[in-house]
Amino acid sequence: MDNIMLKCFATSPGGLSELLREELMALGATNVKAQPRGVSFEGALETAYRACLWSRLANRVFVTVLEAELETQDDLSPQVANVNWSAHMSASSTFSVSFSGKGMGIEHSHYGALKIKDGIVDYFRELDNTRPSVDAEYPDLRVHGHLNRNQLTVSIDLTGYSLHQRGYREGEQVRAPLKENVAAALLMRAGWPEIAKQGGSLYDPMCGSGTFLIEAAMMASDLAPGLFKSNLMALNTWKMHDKTLWDSLVVEAEAREAEGLRNLPAIYGSDSSNKSLDIAYDAIASAGYSDAIEIKQMTVEQGRRWGDWKPGLVICNPPYGERLGDLESVKVIYGALGHYLKTEFDGWLAAILTCNPELGMYLGIKAKRSHPFLNGAMECKLFRFELIEEFHRQPSVKGGASLAEEVQHALPHMAQTEGAKMFANRVRKNLKTVSKWAASQKINAYRVYDADMPEYALALDLYHTEDGGDWLVVNEYAAPKTIERGKAKKRLHEAMSVLPDVFSMPAEHIIFKVRERQKGTAQYEKMDENKHFFTVIENATKVRVNFTDYLDTGLFLDHRLVRALVAEKSRRKTLLNLFCYTATATAQAAVQGAKSSLSVDMSKTYLYWAKHNLMNNKIDENKHVLKQADVLDWLATESQAPSQTFDVIF
Repeated sequence: MDNIMLKCFATSPGGLSELLREELMALGATNVKAQPRGVSFEGALETAYRACLWSRLANRVFVTVLEAELETQDDLSPQVANVNWSAHMSASSTFSVSFSGKGMGIEHSHYGALKIKDGIVDYFRELDNTRPSVDAEYPDLRVHGHLNRNQLTVSIDLTGYSLHQRGYREGEQVRAPLKENVAAALLMRAGWPEIAKQGGSLYDPMCGSGTFLIEAAMMASDLAPGLFKSNLMALNTWKMHDKTLWDSLVVEAEAREAEGLRNLPAIYGSDSSNKSLDIAYDAIASAGYSDAIEIKQMTVEQGRRWGDWKPGLVICNPPYGERLGDLESVKVIYGALGHYLKTEFDGWLAAILTCNPELGMYLGIKAKRSHPFLNGAMECKLFRFELIEEFHRQPSVKGGASLAEEVQHALPHMAQTEGAKMFANRVRKNLKTVSKWAASQKINAYRVYDADMPEYALALDLYHTEDGGDWLVVNEYAAPKTIERGKAKKRLHEAMSVLPDVFSMPAEHIIFKVRERQKGTAQYEKMDENKHFFTVIENATKVRVNFTDYLDTGLFLDHRLVRALVAEKSRRKTLLNLFCYTATATAQAAVQGAKSSLSVDMSKTYLYWAKHNLMNNKIDENKHVLKQADVLDWLATESQAPSQTFDVIF
């Protein structure tokens, strides 16, 4: 077996395939390929054993014994019967079968497992007219089948249980919010293995039942995750099991752990819940780290370091609203956490996991990187931070907050500085000119000022809403790194202090945001939850806008002329609007007489907004259709067999 190359597959939680691929390559696997539900690889028996013993990310490890293409579902059992099952079990052995996937009319896992079981039984009947028994609880051999359309794969399960069940939580009566292998992946993404090598500390200020702490200690002490339950793995009762090889790998793992424990870095945790900490104490003791991990009861509002810790990594999985059922209270917790990080952990790195990314702005720290993760079925993001003053922000400034809320601390004398007076004069001059032009063109939303004076790097957008109100949206362009933060803040306060007077409007109607270069979907992420919508008229069309909840208002002002052109070109014609956002171009085209339209966007939120734009203009939604889809995927599919043609494409 040592020289035989085995085909293997390691399953993993969603989103971890690429990290698992890298891990398996480090364990000696070859021909390694990441797939949606795991990683395929090849290697000798030792490589498969090392994956079972050392993988921190895999759920299960399988050895493939059959890959077949089926003509009909009736071929399934005969194909299974062609496998040399005597190499894997004896006629007196017990076995169990699990099944996943579907195809060839097989829709239920129980039926698929039954067909594989029949094939194994048929093999032994044909061989010597014996029949092995099925034991679902404690079988000698665990077999797994997977069907993808007509492609059948049958494998031997080497682990018998999910490897995230390390063994230090046996009998625990509480569900940890993070599975152990997901916590390990987050630690890897946050750079903990390298930090640990350099002797840096780790701290989780909301440690709960201690999953991050224990997984971090296991990494730092070079403990094989499968070591706790090495004698319970299914490979121990597999007929092809090489006990000598396995025992040698277990001895090697024990020696590596003993060496790793000598230089274990400091690991700390705290939490507000006594109950969670009781569970953490038990798990830490069970894992053997009572002397290495220190935890205490403390809220983040009380946050303080209680020792001389070497700078390293702060990592945690704070509540995200659904868990507590109170989003407002969670925002307060994030604000307190951000304050704690900024005041106590200067020079450290931080990694925060959240399933509600909009909460990240309440930390008041600019993330350097983010990574998508799945925690069960929940889509989450891991935000990574450098805790240095350069990346500090006022927590609420990132949101769509009113001037009254955000700049209330700007001193009254700010309006009297020379800089403030110069800025006010420039905006008044612009307003006088632009407002006359806008009135003559019947334009109700327009830009008044756009960083005309470089030292006052703001964009001022004025909205005259249908209800007769006036609103000003102020976007501050992020200052270059060469500008001193204190000076930039002073200029901002000078500018803000004069705006209510210049525009003759209450401070509550002046909305302040920070405008930075946006990547990916960042420009569409929520910033608040006020849900205050207003209507403006553009090109004889009613358009819904929101000044507070998102970075953009739902109406890109610089697209006004393009929208008018699209509407004109679409009169009595069909329109395809791709990446349609809130479909303002579609609404205007429909109002101008477009025959029909299809508007495509991936965001359910913005299509719901678009639906209201159509409804507000009494547009027939049977003729003007909104479709939720990834535009590039939709185009690729549609190009193969187009079901509709269009006169105008925007």
